[in-house]
Amino acid sequence: MIDDGEIAHAESPDKFWIPPLHERQSLEPGSIVKIRFYIRAPNDAGELVDHGERMWVQVKERHGDWYFGALDNDPHCTDSIQAGMPLWFQPRHVIDIDRG
Repeated sequence: MIDDGEIAHAESPDKFWIPPLHERQSLEPGSIVKIRFYIRAPNDAGELVDHGERMWVQVKERHGDWYFGALDNDPHCTDSIQAGMPLWFQPRHVIDIDRG
């Protein structure tokens, strides 16, 4: 599940910074953004555990106010999700932009 960065920022604006809306709304193909994910995965005992991970996503296309992209790194908590996985997201999900 993808987390809504705008909600997290509204709840704790002094502790949870996000880029300005105009930057999150003007991403281009090739941009790299960070999104918070909640992933339910089994632990060593086989019990399902919820993990929060911040991962980089490369923007591939824009369709209206939606972006289509692909994960740019692997999560630490599972091997079932890997870099290259496609996903849809909106500016509200973006918590950082790689300006490298």
